[in-house]
Amino acid sequence: MSPLRPFLIVALLATGAAPAAADDLVARWQRSDAACALPASPLANQACEDRDRAAAALRRQGWCEARATTAYDHWGWQRCAPAATARATPRRRARPHA
Repeated sequence: MSPLRPFLIVALLATGAAPAAADDLVARWQRSDAACALPASPLANQACEDRDRAAAALRRQGWCEARATTAYDHWGWQRCAPAATARATPRRRARPHA
Protein backbone atom coordinates (compact mmCIF):
# COMPACT_ATOMS: atom_id res chain seq x y z
CA MET A 1 0.00 0.00 0.00
CA SER A 2 1.28 3.43 -0.91
CA PRO A 3 2.24 5.65 2.05
CA LEU A 4 0.13 8.41 0.46
CA ARG A 5 -3.06 6.36 0.37
CA PRO A 6 -4.40 7.39 3.83
CA PHE A 7 -3.81 11.04 2.94
CA LEU A 8 -5.61 10.64 -0.39
CA ILE A 9 -8.62 9.09 1.34
CA VAL A 10 -8.80 11.96 3.83
CA ALA A 11 -8.43 14.48 0.99
CA LEU A 12 -11.28 12.87 -0.95
CA LEU A 13 -13.54 12.97 2.07
CA ALA A 14 -12.65 16.59 2.79
CA THR A 15 -13.36 17.68 -0.79
CA GLY A 16 -16.91 16.39 -0.80
CA ALA A 17 -16.58 12.85 -2.08
CA ALA A 18 -18.64 11.66 0.90
CA PRO A 19 -22.05 12.78 -0.48
CA ALA A 20 -21.64 10.20 -3.25
CA ALA A 21 -22.14 7.54 -0.58
CA ALA A 22 -25.55 9.04 0.23
CA ASP A 23 -26.40 9.16 -3.48
CA ASP A 24 -25.47 5.48 -3.70
CA LEU A 25 -27.70 4.72 -0.72
CA VAL A 26 -30.60 6.61 -2.32
CA ALA A 27 -30.13 4.62 -5.54
CA ARG A 28 -29.97 1.39 -3.53
CA TRP A 29 -33.15 2.37 -1.65
CA GLN A 30 -34.95 3.12 -4.96
CA ARG A 31 -33.96 -0.23 -6.50
CA SER A 32 -34.97 -2.12 -3.37
CA ASP A 33 -38.25 -0.20 -3.13
CA ALA A 34 -39.14 -1.16 -6.72
CA ALA A 35 -38.28 -4.83 -6.12
CA CYS A 36 -40.18 -4.82 -2.82
CA ALA A 37 -43.37 -3.93 -4.73
CA LEU A 38 -43.17 -7.18 -6.72
CA PRO A 39 -45.48 -10.08 -5.80
CA ALA A 40 -44.51 -11.86 -2.59
CA SER A 41 -41.43 -14.01 -3.00
CA PRO A 42 -38.12 -14.54 -1.23
CA LEU A 43 -36.55 -11.99 -3.61
CA ALA A 44 -39.21 -9.38 -2.84
CA ASN A 45 -38.91 -10.04 0.90
CA GLN A 46 -35.14 -9.58 0.73
CA ALA A 47 -35.62 -6.36 -1.25
CA CYS A 48 -37.95 -5.02 1.46
CA GLU A 49 -35.34 -5.78 4.12
CA ASP A 50 -32.62 -4.13 2.00
CA ARG A 51 -34.84 -1.07 1.55
CA ASP A 52 -35.36 -0.78 5.31
CA ARG A 53 -31.60 -1.05 5.94
CA ALA A 54 -30.86 1.62 3.31
CA ALA A 55 -33.53 3.90 4.83
CA ALA A 56 -32.02 3.50 8.30
CA ALA A 57 -28.55 4.30 6.96
CA LEU A 58 -29.87 7.41 5.18
CA ARG A 59 -31.58 8.62 8.35
CA ARG A 60 -28.35 8.14 10.31
CA GLN A 61 -26.59 10.33 7.71
CA GLY A 62 -29.15 13.13 8.14
CA TRP A 63 -31.55 12.40 5.28
CA CYS A 64 -35.37 12.56 5.45
CA GLU A 65 -38.07 11.25 3.18
CA ALA A 66 -39.51 14.13 1.12
CA ARG A 67 -43.27 14.15 0.67
CA ALA A 68 -44.91 14.72 -2.71
CA THR A 69 -46.12 18.29 -3.32
CA THR A 70 -48.61 17.31 -6.05
CA ALA A 71 -50.54 14.18 -6.93
CA TYR A 72 -48.08 13.41 -9.75
CA ASP A 73 -44.89 14.37 -7.93
CA HIS A 74 -42.48 11.58 -7.03
CA TRP A 75 -41.22 11.81 -3.48
CA GLY A 76 -37.76 10.78 -2.52
CA TRP A 77 -34.98 11.64 -0.10
CA GLN A 78 -33.58 15.05 0.88
CA ARG A 79 -31.23 16.46 3.48
CA CYS A 80 -33.10 17.04 6.74
CA ALA A 81 -33.35 20.39 8.45
CA PRO A 82 -31.31 20.30 11.69
CA ALA A 83 -34.46 20.26 13.86
CA ALA A 84 -35.94 17.40 11.82
CA THR A 85 -32.75 15.39 12.25
CA ALA A 86 -32.92 15.84 16.01
CA ARG A 87 -36.55 14.62 16.07
CA ALA A 88 -35.84 11.68 13.74
CA THR A 89 -33.05 10.35 15.92
CA PRO A 90 -34.47 7.79 18.35
CA ARG A 91 -33.90 8.63 21.97
CA ARG A 92 -32.03 6.14 24.07
CA ARG A 93 -32.97 5.27 27.58
CA ALA A 94 -30.58 6.32 30.25
CA ARG A 95 -29.00 3.33 31.89
CA PRO A 96 -29.78 3.09 35.60
CA HIS A 97 -26.83 3.54 37.87
CA ALA A 98 -25.87 0.37 39.65
